[in-house]
Amino acid sequence: MRILNKIWGAALVAAVLMSAPAKIFAQDEQYTANAGDAEYISTQEFYDELSQYGTWVTNEKYGDVWVPDVDQDFRPYVTNGHWVLTSYGNTWVSDYDWGWATFHYGRWTYDSYYGWEWVPGTEWGPAWVDWRDGDGYYGWAPLTPEVNFDASYGYNDGYSIPETYWSFAPYAYINYPNVYTYCVPHTRVVSIYRRTNYIRNKFVFNNRTFYGGPRREQIQRYSSRPVRVYTVNNIYRPGRNVVNRNSINIYRPSVRRNDNARPTRVIDGAAYRRENPNQRIGGNDRRNGAISNRQNASRLANEARSTTPDQRFVRVNNRPGIVNPGPSGRPTNRPDVNNPVQPGQAVRNNRPDDANNNAGQGRQMTDEQRQQYQQNRAQRLQARGQQGQQPAGQITDQQRQIDQQTRGQQVQQMRDRQQTREQQRQQLDQGQQQDPQQQQIREQQRQAREQQRQAWQQQRQQQTDQQKQQEQQTREQQRQQLDQQQRQQQEQQQQQAREQQRQQVDQQQRQQQDQQQQQVREQQRQAREQQRQQLDQQRQQQQEQQRQQADQARQQQAEQQRQQAEQARQQQAQQQRQQQEQQRQQQDQQRQQQAEQQRQQQEQARQQQAEQQRQQQQQAREQQRQQQEQARQQAEQQRQQQRQQQEQQRQQEQQNRPVRP
Repeated sequence: MRILNKIWGAALVAAVLMSAPAKIFAQDEQYTANAGDAEYISTQEFYDELSQYGTWVTNEKYGDVWVPDVDQDFRPYVTNGHWVLTSYGNTWVSDYDWGWATFHYGRWTYDSYYGWEWVPGTEWGPAWVDWRDGDGYYGWAPLTPEVNFDASYGYNDGYSIPETYWSFAPYAYINYPNVYTYCVPHTRVVSIYRRTNYIRNKFVFNNRTFYGGPRREQIQRYSSRPVRVYTVNNIYRPGRNVVNRNSINIYRPSVRRNDNARPTRVIDGAAYRRENPNQRIGGNDRRNGAISNRQNASRLANEARSTTPDQRFVRVNNRPGIVNPGPSGRPTNRPDVNNPVQPGQAVRNNRPDDANNNAGQGRQMTDEQRQQYQQNRAQRLQARGQQGQQPAGQITDQQRQIDQQTRGQQVQQMRDRQQTREQQRQQLDQGQQQDPQQQQIREQQRQAREQQRQAWQQQRQQQTDQQKQQEQQTREQQRQQLDQQQRQQQEQQQQQAREQQRQQVDQQQRQQQDQQQQQVREQQRQAREQQRQQLDQQRQQQQEQQRQQADQARQQQAEQQRQQAEQARQQQAQQQRQQQEQQRQQQDQQRQQQAEQQRQQQEQARQQQAEQQRQQQQQAREQQRQQQEQARQQAEQQRQQQRQQQEQQRQQEQQNRPVRP
């Protein structure tokens, strides 16, 4: 029984290996070492595979472009995917079924009416994006068709990617599976962009050069955690990228451009825009920037897939050799890339050779019996092997049917053999009736054979009973094993569920901690920014105060000089008028003028001092000293003027004094 179980287990493993869904190459060298081993497709594959996930639109500038059916917040290389580090540098792993094509071939561009559009290309890359670094952020943006990329010299034209195409995430979260949640809002993109620089890290693998973004050691230094480098495995079937423990399964065939390739249905972009001016798909949002209108995108897709297309803007390309897509949008006549039929290869004929049917009848009976026995044995082995994979009730019914068929065939074989022996015995009896002794001997032989037959039947019955008991015991053991396996599976499922819950809790806690740390860092950055702004404001205020004080000092000096000059001119004119007039009134006028001048000067001095005190409350002590010096000089001038006036009065009195005889 153990041998049979081993045989069945080996057969089961072989069957599983033979029914593997796709070929996977473990090393990238197998993809590029021999071009004959790599799969080649044409650009027609893009049109056929992507038709079910979006709409092909004719663009006046780029030709046929693809508009995806996506959610409102879709952004290339941002939503529904994440970055992992491979031998090619940072590689985009998309969760979309169509991501194998649109994120590793071709370019993206944004149209104000149709939103994000994909332009097909033929060269594979880990991600056709540009990278920036600085101010605590990594930034990336999809390359547009205008960017002429050369791996040896970089971007060799003057075109630059628009600032609105860029996305930025903190250093620590660049390789997080949910990196989209850590991307900064669109309102901060432009300010961060202007504080960052381009990354020009080249990754060379198999004589291919890529701009792969930040290096592993840089990410590890900023994130303070180890970064895994994954191996890229090649598969031969389109689908989403799958990340295993240490590798990534990516469908990346070599693409050959086919000038005759066309989408089955394509929308005339200009005509549709003209007929539906209010069905705009593209738009802008404060949080995400460029967004897509899912409802209008679905309306566009329905127009392209309609059974009665609108001939004003829908073009149907009936290509020879390609039938219309089925309900899923896929062509119904695609070849099997895993099992192709080579030219000239004949189909194997499963009919038996006619020469084998010309053998003798006796040998043919023996061969048929042997074949029947082998078939019965194979059926029993197959049924026993399938018992571990089928429910208990189904096992019992199938086993009972096989046992009944086997017993019926055995009984029929025994009857055939008994009839043959009975015919031989009758022939012997008819041919030798004249010899009683021989007849007696034959009778004895017949009785002996009959005894042997009965003994054989008893032995066969015992073997059958034993076999039934063994089979019943085996079924009971298998049932117990099945129950035990079910219990183990249930326990494993419960344990896995508990482990998943624990991992989810741990992940949520880690995310919360990361968010808290991010918030703390953001608050610290904002505090530093506020301090810097306050310092700038203080410096500006100080500079403005100093400028105002200097202007006030210059104005005061100029005003004082003007007033002094004006006073001097007035004094000279008044003195001349006083001298020309009556000398008799000069003394009174001079005294009045002196008193008035003193009063005016004192009043002006008081006003100036009050004004200076009111305007120059925060002036330096040096300015106060200068004001005092000026006041002292003015007082000295007044005293000098008073002395001069007194001297003039004395001289006039002497002149006016009568001369004594």
